[in-house]
Amino acid sequence: MTRLALVPLLVAGRLAAQEMPLARRAPPGPMAFVGATLVDGMGGAPVPNAVVVVRDGRIACAGRRTDCPVPADADSVSAAGKWIIPGLIDTHVHFSQTGWVDGRPDALDLRAQHPYPEVEAALHADPERFFRSYLCSGVTSVFDVGGYPWTLELAGRTARSTTAPRVVAAGPLLSTVDYWLNLPDQRQFIYMADETTVRESVRAHKAWGAAAIKVWYIMPPQPPDTARVSALVHAAGDEARKVGLPLIVHATGLWEAKDALRAGARVLVHSVFSAPVDEEFLTLARRQGAFYVPTLTVLDGYRQVAARHFEGDRQPLACVDPATRAKALATDTVALAQRPTSAALEQRATRAAQSFAQGLANLKRVHDAGIPVALGSDAGNPLTLHGASVFMELEAMQAAGLAPLDVLVAATRNAARAAELDSVGTVTAGAVADLVVLDADPLADSRNVRRIALVVRRGQTYTRRELEYR
Repeated sequence: MTRLALVPLLVAGRLAAQEMPLARRAPPGPMAFVGATLVDGMGGAPVPNAVVVVRDGRIACAGRRTDCPVPADADSVSAAGKWIIPGLIDTHVHFSQTGWVDGRPDALDLRAQHPYPEVEAALHADPERFFRSYLCSGVTSVFDVGGYPWTLELAGRTARSTTAPRVVAAGPLLSTVDYWLNLPDQRQFIYMADETTVRESVRAHKAWGAAAIKVWYIMPPQPPDTARVSALVHAAGDEARKVGLPLIVHATGLWEAKDALRAGARVLVHSVFSAPVDEEFLTLARRQGAFYVPTLTVLDGYRQVAARHFEGDRQPLACVDPATRAKALATDTVALAQRPTSAALEQRATRAAQSFAQGLANLKRVHDAGIPVALGSDAGNPLTLHGASVFMELEAMQAAGLAPLDVLVAATRNAARAAELDSVGTVTAGAVADLVVLDADPLADSRNVRRIALVVRRGQTYTRRELEYR
């Protein structure tokens, strides 16, 4: 057994290989983290002076020293004064979006400078840039809940990886409106034109290996044909049950969210922003056993784009790849001639603030009603950056009135259940060894989750510094 202090570990040996590509790591050996406070993700009291033993990419033991002796063949890492939590899980990301407006030209159309087919081809060719961003941010699993068909390939590529977060994907979204943001040869939005199309699309997703059926429940221009749209959403839910896939739904309106729950939605991947949730909604959610993913902060990215002012201090840009970082930082100077008027910006800011306040209030009521809440950032949307945006979302959940422990459970155990990911989300014996070692107490303040010392993915350990981009 080799005994190592955590500080030397950060600057010596295999963990300090700053220039070594992540893919070249030797298989991790057995390791024991000793002396940290363990917050296992289950919602119970933290365990001080704990031991976490990692072997063959899984947790062999986690708990008090008396219950978890350090094996003789394990490297022993002194983690005194640190906190160990499960790897974070983001249940709402989009690898088909860049985190800037070039991936969402419906927010700001810069296709003349950034041709959309070229942007999407680059995303397909190099999703690894975002893999590193997620690990750097302590995120060890993600759920891609809508994108081009190639996103389905990521599940197989990352299932046993130590250099990428575990990815599960829903594939193309089924949309209640015929949305234009597609490519000539492939679609990320499949229009729910009729029941036959809906049911055939659900069966196709099953054949493709999709992890879920995602419905983008947007009401068409007024006056909406609510009966027709509702029937199609219910058809999607019915067919999803038949093929054994969970139904997840984007529904920010209260009426649509209730209808989605009646259709069998297992996950609502956005807050209800339109109105206060009522007892009928809460009853439907409890009856369905649904998860509520608040995505509180994503709308503010669109506000920043409109104002041409990127608030970059809110996300750790060291975890963002240089190309994405440069584009985000260029927000303040791009297409200034198209900038809305001051009056329009003020109206937009007011609407965003109202939606945010409603989202906070609804999250608190949902949580207090006992409905499970899961972390989701909607990363990939403009200025909601892959990986780095999770911290804003965690802190907004705390601002809604959730205790830091409840926020952490939402980001780990609950998120794993919402994404139907097995053996992750907790620091318990038998679970995959996806861990984060923190320099500050996450139960004192959710902001302390930013203070990452180490990230462990399937037993492979990285310092935060080596995961950062330079």
